[in-house]
Amino acid sequence: MSRLEHEGWKPAVEVVTWFLMTTAILCVVTRLGTKYWIFRRWTPDDYLSILSMIFCAAQSLAVSMATVNGYGKHYTTLSKETIDAILKSAYAAGILFIVTMCLSKLALIQFIWSITPAASDRRTAIGLEVSTGLWAAIGVLVSAFECKPPRTWDLENGHCFNVGAWWNYLSISNILLEIGIIIQALLIIVGVHAHWTKKATLTSIFGLRIFVIFALVGQIVCTNRTRSSDDPTFDTWSATISTQIVQCLSVVTSCSPQFKPFMDSLRSTGMRIDGLTSYNMTSAKGYELSSLRQRSAMRGNEAHELMSMNTIRSQHHTSIIASGALSDGDNDGDSQSSQTHIIKETRTFTVTESVRGV
Repeated sequence: MSRLEHEGWKPAVEVVTWFLMTTAILCVVTRLGTKYWIFRRWTPDDYLSILSMIFCAAQSLAVSMATVNGYGKHYTTLSKETIDAILKSAYAAGILFIVTMCLSKLALIQFIWSITPAASDRRTAIGLEVSTGLWAAIGVLVSAFECKPPRTWDLENGHCFNVGAWWNYLSISNILLEIGIIIQALLIIVGVHAHWTKKATLTSIFGLRIFVIFALVGQIVCTNRTRSSDDPTFDTWSATISTQIVQCLSVVTSCSPQFKPFMDSLRSTGMRIDGLTSYNMTSAKGYELSSLRQRSAMRGNEAHELMSMNTIRSQHHTSIIASGALSDGDNDGDSQSSQTHIIKETRTFTVTESVRGV
């Protein structure tokens, strides 16, 4: 008897599952390490990525438990108890898969939101986040009750709705969300003022997400091909592996923009990965940083000019900046005239000079 006839697809499913899970975890760890090394902090998209890694590992462990109970072997060789255990593992893996996909999408969308200062782009990103959250909430709720309680996992003997049609809908809507994320990223790249080579690099970063779509199409094909099989624990191995590939690619491609070469490309176009943009100076924080730099440069120039006299003992520099409510003649703080928005600056310099002896 050959090894395939004895073990079936169990070893292949188990090895591929563990390999893809390890790959996803390493990518997330690399992303987190790179981000912390450069910026010394993590942002909300990083925490979403951590959660996606945790649920990805949990889903992979659920599939591994199914193989431990005999998944991958011929259906006729398994006992009723092992089949029930396989169904429970598959039930948990399906729900965890939806959560993992949701979190990996949200991590990428949140990252896209953080690199764009445009209000319209951010509203689009928020819309994608809401759509993704609703997709996941509906997916988890319906998948949790695909069969009547109390045996909600029992696809063999339970009273279940059309599970095949449900998962087709879930996969197609998943593809539509992926297309929305890619289009959103490309629209932002088009608006970046950079050389076409930089834009091509940025496009390739976010364009990697298209492989998730390809994997989802493969998942739909494999699932539908084996849906009505008489040997489900043996013939559905391709559907299970395609699901693991989709999950791994989703986690990996959500991390790819955070790798150092890609972050350098983003920063070279004027973007900051820490949630700010170098050209978004309309915020209060941006204004304060700009003011500090200007004042520092002015102090440096003034000190240099005064020091060149070789007669300085001390320098006193006082700056008073008033904005908004200023009294000027008959104008008060509540005036709506242009005087209320003028920045007035008063500087006082005190120089103590001593004549150097000949």
